[in-house]
Amino acid sequence: MNKNRYLAVGSLSIISALLLAGCSVSDLLSDKLDESTTRTAESSSEAVANGLLPNWVPDGGTNIELVQRNTGNERIFVMDYEGKLSDGQCTTLSQVGDPTDEELARAYASDPRTKDLEAEEISTTRTLDAEWWPDNAQERTTDLCGRFWVHQADGKLYAFAPDLVAQVQAIEKERAAAENSK
Repeated sequence: MNKNRYLAVGSLSIISALLLAGCSVSDLLSDKLDESTTRTAESSSEAVANGLLPNWVPDGGTNIELVQRNTGNERIFVMDYEGKLSDGQCTTLSQVGDPTDEELARAYASDPRTKDLEAEEISTTRTLDAEWWPDNAQERTTDLCGRFWVHQADGKLYAFAPDLVAQVQAIEKERAAAENSK
């Protein structure tokens, strides 16, 4: 009997502490779609070997910074790199920043995470952000490397992997609800 009492008091103490810290009960009971993790690596070869970056990423990159969606497939990353992209794994777009439906379909079909999806199921909207990510970077896309939209500028390689349309819509809905509750 005392053991159950201690468990109840302990549980109430934890809940009280979380509420005092500013967490609501709904925060405790719901999963957040709009959460991400930041990761880094010193070299692109290390990041590819560890599964942090996809296989198309060339050797010779340094200072890798990546933000990844915890509940989906969206990623953004940057690395210092002045070399060229592999012709075999990346396709140059016919028009910068505006991949055609055919270009997207071919690129997504070549990526293990998106190969079974239709291009229309994959969003073109970026929901992740970082201080190092340039404004409107997707509009600068020169190449598709699997599911990644890629461009190079000022000695850096930038890449964005979009998420599913449904996931992006759910994140936008979650953000709107959070904004409305303020």
